[in-house]
Amino acid sequence: MSTGIYLDHSGTTIYSRSLVDRFAYKMSTGLYGNPHSANQPAKISGDMVDSVRAKALHFLGADPAHFDLVFVSNATAAIKLVADSFRDLAEQTRSGQFWYGYHRDCHTSLVGVRELSGQGSHKCFESDAEVEAWLDGRHRTEGTAGLGLFGYPGQSNLTGRRLPLNWSGRLRGEKRLRNTYSLLDAAALAMTSPMKRAFEDPEMAPDFTCVSFYKVFGFPDLGGLVVRRDSGHILALRRYFGGGTVSMVSAIGGAWHVSKGLEAATSAQSSEGGEHAGGLHEGLEDGTLPFHSILALGEAIDVHRELYGSMENISLHTTRLARRLFEGISSLRYANGQPLCKVYCGDPEEFGDATKQGATVAFNVFCEDGSYLPYSTVEQMANEGGIYVRSGGICNPGGIFESLGYEPWQLKRARSAGHHCGSDGLSIINELPTGVVRASLGAMSTNQEVDTFVSFLRSAFIEGRLHHGASASGEPEMDRGAIQPAYSTG
Repeated sequence: MSTGIYLDHSGTTIYSRSLVDRFAYKMSTGLYGNPHSANQPAKISGDMVDSVRAKALHFLGADPAHFDLVFVSNATAAIKLVADSFRDLAEQTRSGQFWYGYHRDCHTSLVGVRELSGQGSHKCFESDAEVEAWLDGRHRTEGTAGLGLFGYPGQSNLTGRRLPLNWSGRLRGEKRLRNTYSLLDAAALAMTSPMKRAFEDPEMAPDFTCVSFYKVFGFPDLGGLVVRRDSGHILALRRYFGGGTVSMVSAIGGAWHVSKGLEAATSAQSSEGGEHAGGLHEGLEDGTLPFHSILALGEAIDVHRELYGSMENISLHTTRLARRLFEGISSLRYANGQPLCKVYCGDPEEFGDATKQGATVAFNVFCEDGSYLPYSTVEQMANEGGIYVRSGGICNPGGIFESLGYEPWQLKRARSAGHHCGSDGLSIINELPTGVVRASLGAMSTNQEVDTFVSFLRSAFIEGRLHHGASASGEPEMDRGAIQPAYSTG
């Protein structure tokens, strides 16, 4: 990492050189064919895919006897696969739609599922307490007697706050909610937390769990959907089928097909042993698998274990670093006592508790007079200093709304003013920010990187000369000559 300090691990973590070398060696010394064929190179690929699938489940702590893994391009693709399946199945209900509940802290991709559920058949739970009341029966929600889906993140991709993993099991235990399934977004959680807590008890585990392997290993760009086998039949009823997912299909003389996934869901065959052994994944992985990426995933898991030992080690390391970063940022103040930063979190004491908080710190920067500095300016200045963070809405609309204390009319005002998601949106409207700065840590992050970032914030905004004035762009003017980068790329 000679090019700067990387603090955007929640976007993707950094891949190791040894992983790239091992993958290149495998590619240059082996011949891997399309696993849908029957020749020798195809068999090598098919066996490799089966092996890596089992290895990935083991890494996640999910027993193959109770869980299957569907390879997808990313976590969003996994979410859409589940959503499409529920939409298709809902067409067979009297109402023609399914109910969808989602937590306020959901990533945009989870929020988007509501558009497939049907008009008026979705609900955003605005707090943990509201979810708890729903699960306990203290708060009844219309539409939950029929087919339903409840989606929530294991960790907020905005603030790093970790949500209860036992909601899935409690949902399954409520008879009145027996037709509602759970979808856990573990893309952010799996990066620095052992996933065995989610899968060690199949009766308490989510029905469907999506992960992004590139957030854990840096490479390859691959995602996964972990399916609880006792719930997998729901996905097997989807209407669409792609190449490789059917045992037979008719195109002339009648439209019918036989899904491998449905066959697997209605048989007791094991998913081990080859291409047509009956795994649920066979009916859900459309077209040719990204088998070269799956090959790289196998190498990534091995290298990750050799470098870090276990996810428990990474969890301890990143939890300690997150506490250090939080305390460092929180301690920064101007001479007049004005705090430099506002950190968005629940209880500050949760930094240091791996069950409550991940390795992410979301914040905004104040000027000395207490007004907000545009988050885009902070990111730009950090970038110029060789420190790489992320800023904006972070694809978490509910979390941003709650963290910034917005009311619905203020969100509509922002839209009317021309604000939109992306790096060229409006950072501040009527003296209120529209997003945050996010610094996220990974397995290879260090004390020095954390301390350098805190030093950068101090030197750039407390010791530097910052003028809260009018510029042509509406952003505060700065005397950049007075700001010394905290990190040199020379």
